[in-house]
Amino acid sequence: MKHRAWILALAAGMALATAAPAQSPVTDASVLITSEHAFAAMAKSQGVRAAFMEWLAPTGVVFAPGPVIGRKSYEARPATPARLEWDPDHAVMSASGDMGWTTGPWTFRRDSTDVQPVAYGQFVTVWRKQPDGSWRASIDAGISHDPAPSTVTEPRLRTLPAMPIGWRKPLAERKSLWQSDAEFVKLARAEGPAAALLKYAALDVVVLREGAQRWIGVVATDSIAAREPKVDMMSTAQFMSQAGDLGYTYGTYVVPREADADSGHYVHIWERDPSRVWRLALEVVLPLPKRR
Repeated sequence: MKHRAWILALAAGMALATAAPAQSPVTDASVLITSEHAFAAMAKSQGVRAAFMEWLAPTGVVFAPGPVIGRKSYEARPATPARLEWDPDHAVMSASGDMGWTTGPWTFRRDSTDVQPVAYGQFVTVWRKQPDGSWRASIDAGISHDPAPSTVTEPRLRTLPAMPIGWRKPLAERKSLWQSDAEFVKLARAEGPAAALLKYAALDVVVLREGAQRWIGVVATDSIAAREPKVDMMSTAQFMSQAGDLGYTYGTYVVPREADADSGHYVHIWERDPSRVWRLALEVVLPLPKRR
């Protein structure tokens, strides 16, 4: 917490501030990488429970297995010696500097003294800037898969381009985000999720499915077509950046099978290009635990 200034100094500063122009928001996506690294470092030094209690936003959502308030979920869990490590390799920031997302690989050890991980996967975090200027996780989700070759690369950083001046109508823009997700859902129901991805996804879309390595781009459509020919989806929540260029949605995701229904939840991250078209930048599906 910042120290309080002396009353006279504060009064003088306020007088100057009224004449000074407002500062531009920080839109460098590297701040998301820095926040993710700090989140991961705390999990390593103080444990998973403590890190998530600190770094989740007050209303941040985790999937356990359905969407719940993360802090309440972790508060109810006991501390464990488990070790969860992760490292972001992709970060995207809104032009308004209030929302962004990261993704990358994670590993899990049952105990911090274990040499080899027992589980591997990919995570996705949606970050939102808080009223005090800090960054906290609004969505935390991920999938597991078999071990993948280790590749050390510099994170890919992107800041979305500024939208044309004068276009913003917040309620209408949030409705357009909901409509895009609803149209995706409608097409996925009618023709399958691969058809919806082909129509609405960005060229470099990231697609995450349980048990599969991360898919990027058009290769995802072929993989999803074989894996999920039919799906029933329903959107339940939508949130958008102040710039109206970045948003996320989530809802239910049911894949009909011959014997049963494979149910779960999805998270969509949407990015809007200068032509004001919403494109799906990331999709992750989180299956419910199998019934025994």
